[in-house]
Order: sequence, then C-alpha cells, then structure tokens
Amino acid sequence: MIDPEKHIALLKQKLEREHASRLAAEKLLEAKSHELYNANQMLNDSYEKLQMQAKFDSELLTYQNKMENLLLRYARLFLKHSATRESIQQLLDSLVDGHYISGCHITIYPADNINISGSYSSGRLQQWEPPEELESTNSLWDKSGHTLWINIINNRGKIGVLAVRIICTDDRLPAIQKHMALFGELFRSAIGRQITFNQAIDAKKRAEDSEQSTRDFLAMINHELRTPLNGLLGAAELLQDTPLDNDQQKLLTTLNHSGELLRAIINDLLDYSKINAGMLELIEKPFDCHLLAVKLEDIFTHRSHEKRLDFNIYYSNDLPKIFIGDEDRIKQIFVNLISNAIKFTPAGFVHAKLWWQNKHLQFTVKDSGCGIDHSDQHKLFKPFSQVDNTSKRSHEGTGLGLVICKQLCEQMGGSIRVESSLGRGACFNVSLPLAISDHAHFNAKVRKPNKTPIKHLKVLVVEDLKTNQMIIKLMLNKVQIEPTIVDNGQKALDILNIESFDVVFMDCRMPIMDGYTATKELRKQDYSKPIIALTAGTTSAEREACIQAGMNDILCKPYLASELHDILTIWGCEIK
Repeated sequence: MIDPEKHIALLKQKLEREHASRLAAEKLLEAKSHELYNANQMLNDSYEKLQMQAKFDSELLTYQNKMENLLLRYARLFLKHSATRESIQQLLDSLVDGHYISGCHITIYPADNINISGSYSSGRLQQWEPPEELESTNSLWDKSGHTLWINIINNRGKIGVLAVRIICTDDRLPAIQKHMALFGELFRSAIGRQITFNQAIDAKKRAEDSEQSTRDFLAMINHELRTPLNGLLGAAELLQDTPLDNDQQKLLTTLNHSGELLRAIINDLLDYSKINAGMLELIEKPFDCHLLAVKLEDIFTHRSHEKRLDFNIYYSNDLPKIFIGDEDRIKQIFVNLISNAIKFTPAGFVHAKLWWQNKHLQFTVKDSGCGIDHSDQHKLFKPFSQVDNTSKRSHEGTGLGLVICKQLCEQMGGSIRVESSLGRGACFNVSLPLAISDHAHFNAKVRKPNKTPIKHLKVLVVEDLKTNQMIIKLMLNKVQIEPTIVDNGQKALDILNIESFDVVFMDCRMPIMDGYTATKELRKQDYSKPIIALTAGTTSAEREACIQAGMNDILCKPYLASELHDILTIWGCEIK
C-alpha cells in the first residue's frame, strides 16, 4: 500500500512540471506571436513602399509620355511650318503643367530680321534674370530659384535663352531636366531654320534686285547710247542725198565709218554684258541654212571686192536645209568670223564652208591673212584682249568679238577653235549641235513691203529728243509725208482724242508718260490703228514689253530711212 503523503508529493511534482511546461509553452507562443507580428508589419511596410514606388513610376511615366508627345508634335509643326510667335507661346503654355513646371520663359535675340525675336513667358508672373554664371556655360541649374537655364546656341553664336522653373523631388529632377534640354534643342533648331530661311529669302531678293538693276542699267545704257547714235547715223544718211563736193564726201565717208564702228562696239559691249548677266536668251525656231549662206555672201561680197580678195561661201550638198536654232545668234557668230578674216587679210582669199557632220553644223572660215602666233592664241578668247594691244595696232575694235562668239557657241552647246601660225593665215572652226526641222517644206515668213504708195498716210511721231524728231521728220519728208510730232505720251493721248492718224511711231522712254503707258491707255480706249515702237531695246524682254503693251511692230534705233520706209509700207497697206 502506497503512502498517501508520498502520493501527494508525487502529484505536486507532476502539477509543478505541467505548470512549468505550460509557462514555457506560453512564452514560446508569445515569442512566435511577436515574430509573426513583426513579419506582418514588415510585409505591410514593404507593400506600402511598393505601392508608393508604383505610383511614382506611373506618374513619371505619364509625364514622360506627355513630354515626348509634346516634343514630337511641335517638332513636326516646326519642320512643316516656320515657327511663329503664336506657336512658340503655345508651346510654353503646354510645358507649364502646374505640377512639375510652374513657369517657362524664352528670350530670342534679334537676328537677320526674324519676326519671332523677343521675350515669351508662361505660368506665374515672375522675374526672369539670367544669372551671371550662365555666360560661361551652356546650361545652369539654379538650386535656390529652382530654375533651369539653357543657352540656345547655333553656329552663329548665342541666339536665345530658355528658363524653366521646376518644382519636384530630387529623384525626379534629372528626368525633367533632360526633357527640358530636348525642348531647348527644339527651339534652337526652329530658330536656326528661320534664320537660314530668312537668309535665303534675303539672298534671293538681293540676287533679284541685282539682276533687275543689271537689266535696268543695260536698258538705260542701251537707250542712252543708241539714241544719239540714231541721230548721228540718220544725219549722215540724210546728208548723203545732198550735193557734196569731194572733201565733204570724204568727211561723210569718215562719219559713216566711225558711226558704224561705234555701233559695232556698242553691240559688242551690250551683248557681252547681257551674256555675263545671264540675260541673253536663245530664240530657237526653224531657219533655212542654205538661205543663211546666201545672205552672208551678200553681206560681205562688196567689202571683199574692195580689198580684191577671193571670197566665197560654200555649203556641201549633204547639208540639211532646215535647222532649228537661233538664226540671229548663229548669223552673228558667222558674221564676226568672216568680218575678222576680211579685216586681217590684206591680200589673198577668205573662204567659208558649211557642212553637216555627227549631228553638228560645222562652219569654217579660212583666210590667207597675217595669222596668229601660237603663243598669242590664248588671248583671242579673253575679253578686251587683242593679239596686238599696243598703241601702234592698225585695227580698231574692243577685243570682244571672238569672246562673244565663244560664249554664244557654248550657250548653244557647241564649240569654237582656231588653227593658225604667224604669216600663214588662220582657220576658225565652229561646231554647233542643231536639230533638223521636220518641216520639209518650210518657208521663211519674211514680211516684204509691197509697192503701195505711202505718201497719203497721216503719221504721228511721239519722240522726246529734238535730234531724233528732226531725223525722222526729214526721213519722212523724203517720201512726201509731213508728220505731226509730240514729245511725250500724254500729249499723244491728247491729240489722238481730237485728231485721227493712220500710223503712230511711239518712243518707249519719255518723260511725263512713256510709250508703254500711252499705248496701254490707247488700247484700253479701243484704239485700233498701228502703233510702231521706236526703241533702242534689243533684249527679248524689252521687245516682249512692247508687244505686251499693245504695239504692233518695232523699229530699232538706230534705223535707216529705208527701214522706216519699209515698215510704213508694210503697215500702210493695212489701212482701210
């Protein structure tokens, strides 16, 4: 039998052990619960941080997308159209979002008259004074003012400055600054393009003004030179029909020779100026090459016979008859070469030949003259240069004839060359690429005056210079016409309102009212009688201006009495 006290003692020990175990379990449970709480708290903290980071990334990504879309839209706009004050202001307004950017400012310095120079601001009213440190750097972050300053620079130097006030945390600042730098580049590109565009416009305007000045100068000098020349040659021609003794005849011959030489010099100088100014226009149309050869022979037969030269122009049997080209300029080349050959050939021959080879019109002028030393041949095609440039030279001229021939050949896509040696004559060869006309039965439409009497015609002459008034009056008196003469376009309008005339000769350049204006006004009033331009203008533009004004025909100064008679006969027969 167990002792009760011992049994009780064992039970107490058991209870104590169970109680200790329970306390240990409770402590362990408390410790685990604390660990679990801490872990849960850490998870909650991490979750909140992740949520905050996701929100941060989302806001920044949204902002970046907005800026990139804005950058792309305005880049396309400034590429398609020049930047304007309105588009620049709109861009600044778009940058200010009230969240990261609270204000923007740009100053565009004046340059080449661009119309966008000036200052622009958006956002809160603020003072925008660039810090001094900006002078030594391209961009500057002013931490105290929260402002990013960017110099806008191109190859011309500093053209403006951009300022952006940024309010954000430090971690977002680099991304926003990067985007603002891109907008600075956008402004630099847009302003630079407008400067370049304005420079191009200014350069184009200067070129147009220069070209127009050249045209005006050539038209003016053409008029000023040819107008007195008209008086000189016209007076000499009229004097030819009066009784003269031997001495007077010699003086008249000298006068005619000097006048013709002056006309040739003026023609050469004006042609050279027009070619260099790019104003010489080729007028291509079908022409009869065989007839051209005959005309050339007619022109020089008398002069060559005076020097007792063997002169002829030959064209081969296979030479096509009708070409397409500028007949007047081709004739000018040939006339220059034949004239030079006759001038520099004291005795012997001058032979010219035309033939067709390799789709080129070939033309040679060969003479037995003094020839040209090989060392001097480089001077032939230089302007204002002659082989003999000394004061003892025996031949007149400007030294422009061959230069003009060479430039005309090159403008037509052809060439000119010379073969010569001193004392053995010279041979000039011209090669011009021409098209053969399809018009097999081409007939040159040359208006020829008939034998219709013209003394009954009533003629009005509108001419401001007294000398030219006298010349044309005497020329018309020779065919029994007594003209009425007025000295400006306004007087012509006044007299035509009260009196009728069959033909009007209209000078183009006059004070008070010029011939172009007067003719236009007459045509507006349904005046239908022939109006003939009296002009020294030789360019196609000047001739076109006459036709556009309403003039029927052109009589170029200086003109001969025979030319005046012919044009009166042509238009006189039109009078009903």
